[in-house]
Amino acid sequence: MSVAATPVALTGADQSVSAGPATYRGYTLAATAAAVVKVWDNPSAASGTLLDTITLGANASLQAWYGSGGLRAARGVFVQVVSGTVEGSVRIG
Repeated sequence: MSVAATPVALTGADQSVSAGPATYRGYTLAATAAAVVKVWDNPSAASGTLLDTITLGANASLQAWYGSGGLRAARGVFVQVVSGTVEGSVRIG
């Protein structure tokens, strides 16, 4: 059975990806300089339960898919760009 996910484009800055409960299914990210991105179970801030920490080297790209189950974010999904410059998307379902 295939599982649908919606990619939400990242702005390169901290942002809310989902203002309500969602399933975090993964990401695709690229960085021109070394970067760190954190994904939180929170609708509007970098706090609460940490779902993911992604570390990218300079000129690197990474992607992850957490399958049919994903990670349930009970409150929402917030992306924090801790350092660096990133582009890409976060996948929610």
